[in-house]
Amino acid sequence: MIYVGSKTGRDGIHGASMASASFDDKIEEKKPTVQVGDPFTEKLLMEACLELMKDKSIISIQDMGAAGLTSSSIEMASKGNLGIEINLNKVPCREANMTPYEIMLSESQERMLIVLENGKKEMAKKIFDKWNLDFAIIGKTTKSKKIELYFDEEKEKYDTDHSVWLKISLTFSTLLILLYFIFPSKLVEIVSTINII
Repeated sequence: MIYVGSKTGRDGIHGASMASASFDDKIEEKKPTVQVGDPFTEKLLMEACLELMKDKSIISIQDMGAAGLTSSSIEMASKGNLGIEINLNKVPCREANMTPYEIMLSESQERMLIVLENGKKEMAKKIFDKWNLDFAIIGKTTKSKKIELYFDEEKEKYDTDHSVWLKISLTFSTLLILLYFIFPSKLVEIVSTINII
């Protein structure tokens, strides 16, 4: 599982929920939830991905949109009926001391998650190096149907029954509940609702 594009920052955290929030006198407090886009880097990332696609090296590719790495990795695993293992220490971060919560939910722009065919790693790295973009192997798919996250040598597991997950609407609040089970000690307050399809 390969992370490519820009580095992860604290911008965009809770951005998905802000999209449906009302704007009032406290709007200034919501500035950190706004994603900071970079059209130039977006163009570089698009060109690099298109170049990699010419070789038919990609098994799966997903952009890190709403809910960032959480949503993209889980959706990718669900579509393949697989599990995922991610080492959060290997995620390229542009800010110091980011927590697992922040890394998983950051909505920093111009980032993609890719699963490659075996033996294509070096060729792919050369492409992204050429376009001056981050390229990091942050994990792998597994047959466990579990989400396994590593951070500072600590391991957290969450058993994912994809047949159940398909019945749950992947709203931002649902993803927060998922993170509550993954990192209960890292979260201070969770306010969420679940919408069952």
